[in-house]
Amino acid sequence: MNTLHQLFVGVHARYTCSPHAGDLAAFAGWLIDHEYPARYAQRLVFRTMRSLDAFWLPSGSKWTPEDLERAFRRVWHRRLYRHARHAFGAFLQSAGRLAPRADHGPHASVLAASRRYLSEVRGLALTTIRPHLAEVGALVRHALPKGQPLKQLTAELIEEHIERRAPGVARHTLGTIVTELRSFLRYCFDRRLITTRLDVMDRPVCFRDELPPRALDWRLIQRFLRSISRTGHTGWRDFIVLHLMAHYGLRTGEITRLTVDAINWSARTLLVEQFKTRSRLTLPLMDQTLDLLRRYLREGRRRSQRRELFLCAFSPARPMTKFSVSQMFKVRARQSGLPIAHASAYALRHSFAMRLFARGVGIKTIGDLMGHNSLVSTAVYLRLQTDVLRDVALPVPIQAQRAEGAA
Repeated sequence: MNTLHQLFVGVHARYTCSPHAGDLAAFAGWLIDHEYPARYAQRLVFRTMRSLDAFWLPSGSKWTPEDLERAFRRVWHRRLYRHARHAFGAFLQSAGRLAPRADHGPHASVLAASRRYLSEVRGLALTTIRPHLAEVGALVRHALPKGQPLKQLTAELIEEHIERRAPGVARHTLGTIVTELRSFLRYCFDRRLITTRLDVMDRPVCFRDELPPRALDWRLIQRFLRSISRTGHTGWRDFIVLHLMAHYGLRTGEITRLTVDAINWSARTLLVEQFKTRSRLTLPLMDQTLDLLRRYLREGRRRSQRRELFLCAFSPARPMTKFSVSQMFKVRARQSGLPIAHASAYALRHSFAMRLFARGVGIKTIGDLMGHNSLVSTAVYLRLQTDVLRDVALPVPIQAQRAEGAA
């Protein structure tokens, strides 16, 4: 109960006398441990107390997602109560007291078995399994809308589903979808859930360097960086993130793994964990970058005990994700008013490679700086543009010059 006494000085009795005082105290401690601001934590605990006191589940019980929705149902439409429900659910999940949401669909058992197979046999990560099962679930719902058995799947139904998905995705994405469906259909055939080989389907042909260059003009990138206001924590964070991506070619995943300890102030270097290639890269830092990082840590970074360099703007304190970095770029690009709304965060990485190439840096050196294991990967970033081709002069043979003069 000490947590409630510290959080609610003078009015803690109304919380400690609640029949859910144990849950409220544990929830308050969880909020403080996850660095929620004290005032915001007070509001969340107060609204959680009101919801729990009107609910029948005793303190210390195990919850289901349905119980959580019923407890906050009367006030679910109010924003702070939605926040309280989300935070209390995260607390229950961290304590192992929130049961997973049950899927009662007609093919739930097959999808659950497929999930276990992908995780335990093939060793895929959860971030890979989720989109895989999402595509499989979409196929089953579209091809078997009335819950028919999987044996009623036909090649025509699968082709119809793929044709329906194709207009809304890129060709590379469609190829990934087809690969995921192939895997699931092969799994079903091996376990005799279907009697026909349906996994034999054509995959869209994709060439690695078929897309146009993604690099942006450097002057445009400079204008983009200057458009970001550094008046608050979020502005400072976004500016430093985009500055590092533009000047050092970091991936979004590498940005999210940077820590405060990765900066070596005396050696003037930055240690980058390249998770994609399972290697480490030490980058020399410019004076401008060092000054900006000092100002960011002093003025722009939110106070936190966490060591990650870039944290989310809202509680709980946690590092940014690759998705949040990509979304942040999209928002900042749209706000800048510059003609870069079509680009993605990876355009900054491509621009970094093209800048080095234009300055005469060798392709092997560029690949080392970008953490590539193969020169083929580096070549993808250096798709030649028309302006570059105009600067390339090819020697004309003397015989051809004489023949042209005689003509």
